[in-house]
Amino acid sequence: NSGGPQVNMRGEVVGINSQIYSRTGGFMGLSFAIPIDVAMDVQQQLRQYGRVSRGRIGVVIQEVSRELAESFGLPKAAGALVNGVEKGGPAEKAGIESGDIILRFDSKEVAASSDLPRIVGNTKPGSKSSIEVWRKGAQRDVPVTVGELPDDRLAALQNRGRPKPQPEVAANRLGLV
Repeated sequence: NSGGPQVNMRGEVVGINSQIYSRTGGFMGLSFAIPIDVAMDVQQQLRQYGRVSRGRIGVVIQEVSRELAESFGLPKAAGALVNGVEKGGPAEKAGIESGDIILRFDSKEVAASSDLPRIVGNTKPGSKSSIEVWRKGAQRDVPVTVGELPDDRLAALQNRGRPKPQPEVAANRLGLV
């Protein structure tokens, strides 16, 4: 948890430690790591382009509980429930609606809502993708053109002059894909 590599039993690097949560501020606590495939992708993009590019579709999502799955007529709790769609974003242009449940993105299963940001983020901006959604008791395929997640500097410039989000709004941003 001091920032070095994580290795598996075969001596292969599987992650890079990046943060630690500690009650005492010391070295003992809960460590968080960046998976090695993500770190290698970032390294490759930095070398090739000098910056990192991530895909985005502009939705706010939540987990699909067993109760929600039953209410939507899904056979099992899976996917990412769309709570909100960014106005003018890729998802809105594609026809994604609040209440849709995203089950697959580019043929990759979305077993839990936490899968979607990783899958979309690893998709090249500008690429055409297919989203399988559950809407009103039926599956549909929705084509979407993936947008680009702006870097921190660009996002800061775009947000200049806007009021700072309230704490509950800021917490919601974690679900923005």
